[in-house]
Amino acid sequence: MRKWIRNTTMAALIMSTFLFSVTALQAEELPPSISQEEQLQTTVRGWMDELAKQSNFQDWNKADFIVQPLGPGTHSWIAIVKLKEKSLGYLVIQAKKDGGFALGEYGTGDYLFDQNTLQQSLVQLELISSLSEANEALYIHPLFAVWHIKGAAEDTYLDGASGEWLPLQQATWNKTAKSEEELASKYAMEDGSSIGRAVRSRSFDPYSRMPWLTEKPLVASADNTSIVLKALSSKEPLRYVTERYNKEMLYVWSITGYHSWDDNGTVYAALETDELGNSTRYIPLKLLAELGSFYH
Repeated sequence: MRKWIRNTTMAALIMSTFLFSVTALQAEELPPSISQEEQLQTTVRGWMDELAKQSNFQDWNKADFIVQPLGPGTHSWIAIVKLKEKSLGYLVIQAKKDGGFALGEYGTGDYLFDQNTLQQSLVQLELISSLSEANEALYIHPLFAVWHIKGAAEDTYLDGASGEWLPLQQATWNKTAKSEEELASKYAMEDGSSIGRAVRSRSFDPYSRMPWLTEKPLVASADNTSIVLKALSSKEPLRYVTERYNKEMLYVWSITGYHSWDDNGTVYAALETDELGNSTRYIPLKLLAELGSFYH
């Protein structure tokens, strides 16, 4: 499934790096034009070079990447960053309606839609017979990224990052995708920018305290995240909590910093799942504020 290559000829890229799954590209969909493919490659490399200025991304300036499409509609791509045999992280790029690209999210360590994670989950769920290239990686925005397992007897969806089973059916997917499809373009950063401010604090176990059970969240919204930025700049322990899929799934992350990009002040918050800090997802702060809550 994974075939890591350097950027070679354009023909090879069109034939290999943009072929993610048999069903991801529908018959009426075509690979990006050469001009779009060139622009995408240049945009990804530019973001990688800027991120490489940060200490926890420093290896990215000498790394290669491979781009693979994400469904539905092939309007999103994941660029997987790799140095020799070591996976360094990823970027998710989304096409803008008026042309160009936006940065949906990015991260270090284990990336989204990892085949090893998928295989382990299918084994644990006794769905190993469903391990197939027909499985779709579906991406609407960072908090709505899932695997659709095509070989299962009934609708089966797994979390795109953790591989956890989701209480999700086709009708719910369609309804949620329609209602939230504009969030990515609303809050993601457009191409061509630099990081103006970076804050990084220690990793911690978000479950060491569970304030969402007994305390009120910080007063924050997508229109006003100043209290969150103040807490992060002071390097106070901060947790992010969101309920998804008809509130049947609770997600809790520790927030361990942020990047503020200079284009229009777009902020990506750094989310981690435990105190080890092996993997970090950088997600637009305003999107987080719209879909969840923050707690000390």
